[in-house]
Amino acid sequence: MSNETELVQELGAALSANAILTDSDVVESYRRDWSMDPDAGRPLAVVRARTEDDVRAVMRFASAHRIPVVPRGAGSSVIGGSTAVDGAITLSVEHLDDLVIDPETMTAVVGPGVINAELSTAAAERGMFYPPNPTSSDFCSIGGNVATDSGGPNGCKYGSTADYVVNLRVVLADGSVAEFGGPMPKATTGLPLMKLFIGAEGTLGVITRITLRLLPQPAEHRTVAAFFATREAAFDACADIAKAMRPSEIAVMDRPALDVAEQHLHMGLDDDTAAVLFGYSDADTGAAGEAALMEKICRRHGADDVFVTDDPSEGAMISRPREGVFDALEGRRALIVEDFAVPPGQISDLITAAYRIGDEMGQQILTYAYPVDGVVHPIILFDPADGESAGRAFGTRSRLLAAVEEMGGGLAAEYGIGADKRAAVEKTLDDAAKTLQRRTKAVFDPLGILNPRALVTTASHD
Repeated sequence: MSNETELVQELGAALSANAILTDSDVVESYRRDWSMDPDAGRPLAVVRARTEDDVRAVMRFASAHRIPVVPRGAGSSVIGGSTAVDGAITLSVEHLDDLVIDPETMTAVVGPGVINAELSTAAAERGMFYPPNPTSSDFCSIGGNVATDSGGPNGCKYGSTADYVVNLRVVLADGSVAEFGGPMPKATTGLPLMKLFIGAEGTLGVITRITLRLLPQPAEHRTVAAFFATREAAFDACADIAKAMRPSEIAVMDRPALDVAEQHLHMGLDDDTAAVLFGYSDADTGAAGEAALMEKICRRHGADDVFVTDDPSEGAMISRPREGVFDALEGRRALIVEDFAVPPGQISDLITAAYRIGDEMGQQILTYAYPVDGVVHPIILFDPADGESAGRAFGTRSRLLAAVEEMGGGLAAEYGIGADKRAAVEKTLDDAAKTLQRRTKAVFDPLGILNPRALVTTASHD
């Protein structure tokens, strides 16, 4: 009997029935997340925790044997946040999916495996609203949202996941359990340690329960779509809108992305349209006024056409290109979806640089942006079965990172850092910041076994 077999048997004996997965095909499906990392490792085993006790058992076992653990939610990370490590345990919390909403306190207590859209739907059914809405909300988990402090299109008004976390229950590296935060948003319990775990990407502990605050459901909405002959005019309009108000969402798609959506939706888009600005207001009785002001600003910046509606069905129809671009690509190509933050005035320059890099690399790139937050998402398309295609795609990503760094922008925004950006981001930190991050990691994970490829390096990786 091999040592690996003995370890797997020992681990399995400490877990719920059927929690440990060793079938090669199943293990293979847990090696990669949406980052499609070609260097993904092969784990010793995959554990699908059924209870918090399973999580504790995994961490006690891993600490005793000094085996790395990679926490995993829905596997929707696009930056290698849950990419498997050779010989490690991939610990999935997808089945920790309890969801309880308390209308009196306007909070939700959820397991990390709850899907973002499921929480939003459950809250809406009770007249409440959970604002964080990543583009992947239909399949990303709340645990993953907390791990990366993800935001979404409405972040310009509502902020990110961190703004809604009230309490966290966490299994630490040694298998002990700690609870951070209080019963209500304003409760104070000492040092704000809870905030360390939000955005920590599973490097400090494994989250097993999350309490989130909810808001009243907005009653009225308006949707605005403005069509521009130049990308620059669309971004200039966004800048003036941001100075006048905080819409619930504002996004810009330019021609290459619109062309892909057009292939799928057959919208009959005008040939002269270079960019579309999508604006949204949920300001209840003030929504009409905000929409009217957005329309006025867009027309002042030369919009060829502006459509405004208060009808939810029409709003969804107008917004179809935003989802249509991903629907058109689904199943056809692999994607690297990048995530950068630059000053709003530099967004158009970054997109121009992205297209130039794509042309030089012979690589197709699409983009969409949330201008008020300065967030740009280049999408790099490639064929994962073609080594040359994948090589060009990852080479293109490296050049994009260099371009953003040269512009003084942030190399990571809403999606986190993961394994893919760790080295690049650490180069932008001074020695004091790197030292403090490593010391913090060592306090909670002295053996360095939690998600060792993500976010924080140890001195031995320099």
